[in-house]
Amino acid sequence: MPAPKERHIFVAYPWALYEDRTAYKRAYTTMERALNVKFAFAEQRVTTGTVLEKIINMIEDSKFGIYDVSGWNANVTMEYGVARGLGADAYIAFNPDKTDPGDVPSDVRGYDRLQYRELDELSAAVESLVVQVLGTGVSRQVDPLEEHRLALINIIRANPWETTRRLAELSGFKIDYVQLLLRRSSAGLATTGATRGTRYAVEGAS
Repeated sequence: MPAPKERHIFVAYPWALYEDRTAYKRAYTTMERALNVKFAFAEQRVTTGTVLEKIINMIEDSKFGIYDVSGWNANVTMEYGVARGLGADAYIAFNPDKTDPGDVPSDVRGYDRLQYRELDELSAAVESLVVQVLGTGVSRQVDPLEEHRLALINIIRANPWETTRRLAELSGFKIDYVQLLLRRSSAGLATTGATRGTRYAVEGAS
């Protein structure tokens, strides 16, 4: 078996549960550049031996896998079982709003999991897991995530109470990337408004 790629992560998810699959995948891909990782998504139903072989190769090619068992999807369940059988590192993600707890087998209910209800919460949980398992993938002297976070803080300091969209325009970063940086800066920020209308300022700003 070939050695896994150090910063590749396999993701299996129940795409039938999410109307906007692009938005779901973006919960992961928005942090690829910042954390120097690559997410590989299982996008096909396992209906033939050929597809199963492809999934096995993807699992073996990845450092670890994230298996979103929301709804206890049969395909994701099987892929999770394959990963455990291969001895691959496998982490469970779980949206309790989309799952009847009684559907989850008792032998995995006590496992640590990335629990979320909103995709922003999923992003934050995945980000923490990646840093915990793989680190940031860059040296402390050249950390683009921290560099960009500090740059965004300076923009907020100069332009308090702007929305995420406006901060993206001012910084030149994509909105999803700005959201990632804002999550990492939440302890030092004050907010007003809700959801898409949330505005940000550095704590203590008038």
